[in-house]
Amino acid sequence: MGGSARPRGKEQEQEKEQTALAKNQIPTVTDDRSSPDDTEPLVFEPSKEILALSQKGGLSMLMQTVIATIFAFLIVILPLTFVLIFIYVGWLRIPLAIYGAYCYMDPTIENGVGRRTQWVRSMWLWKYVNAYFPVRLVLEKQLDPSLSYVFGVSPHGILCFSGQVVIGSHQSGLDDALDGITIHPIVLQHALVLPFFHEYALALGSLSSSRKSIRRCLSLGKGSSVAIVVGGAKESLHTNRGNRKLVLGSRKGFVREALIAGAPLVPTFIFGENDIFLQLEHPLLHKVQLWLQSKMMFALPLFYGRFGLVPRRTQLTTVFGRPIPVEKIPEPSHEEINRVHALYLSELRRVYNRFKPIYDPDGDELVIV
Repeated sequence: MGGSARPRGKEQEQEKEQTALAKNQIPTVTDDRSSPDDTEPLVFEPSKEILALSQKGGLSMLMQTVIATIFAFLIVILPLTFVLIFIYVGWLRIPLAIYGAYCYMDPTIENGVGRRTQWVRSMWLWKYVNAYFPVRLVLEKQLDPSLSYVFGVSPHGILCFSGQVVIGSHQSGLDDALDGITIHPIVLQHALVLPFFHEYALALGSLSSSRKSIRRCLSLGKGSSVAIVVGGAKESLHTNRGNRKLVLGSRKGFVREALIAGAPLVPTFIFGENDIFLQLEHPLLHKVQLWLQSKMMFALPLFYGRFGLVPRRTQLTTVFGRPIPVEKIPEPSHEEINRVHALYLSELRRVYNRFKPIYDPDGDELVIV
């Protein structure tokens, strides 16, 4: 893609960007679009009701803390509940076994539509979760609801919890900010088939991470979009307060799917995700965790919050960068995938550097590995 000249005032900033990219061994590209840094972003603050609730103490604060903690660990609580009922309630074992098999074979997880259930996304419980994690939405550009998009979301965090709060909950205000666009969170298939959690995740609009599922969703057009937490489980091992290390250098599958569908890529960064939990760190422990992650396909970070496993209260500011238009290529070449991937990384870094002084002044510089 040929690049046009940028304003002289941006030359120094561009040189710094190229130097930073070189340090992280990421190829640079030139984009022919003008810089949006002079354009005022659209900012959607939490509703007055959510803000008022978040400032209350006493019983209200206790309810926020308890409900937010339960929701953060539903991926553990719900399957464990299934196992305990199966063990201790004998007369339910056959129905539960049938249900477990249904979860594993349910075609809904790959049909591209899912089973998004509005009453679950709008439950009164969500207002307490959103009060505990107030959501601010920032859009560099209003998105066209007639198009499908691939939202590349970073960082992963420990439990990737902000995906539930920001995308899954109607209380976050995302449905209004991106009116006409339906975002389906992409979840690893072995997590999506877990009994009981299966129903919850599908109700939030989740789809399987398989190629078939993503391609079916994007082929529908008219705002049908996917949100992919690109760094995956491996990135969770880099989660800690202030740490801004992303595992993106070799993650290119989401770019391939965007090219096949001709769906614009939207670099998305959630400020606050890495501050929800803190992690125990040690070089030997990290090596063991990486080995386990390579064998089991999911990571086992040793983390803690307030009073043990209570998530730390933080505001989640989700910044949606300007969409990166891509040409529809049914069989993209490695060169084309690499070119668009490099452009995506450059745009994500630009988004982070633009909004970090506002929403994350104490965070580290962004490092991409």
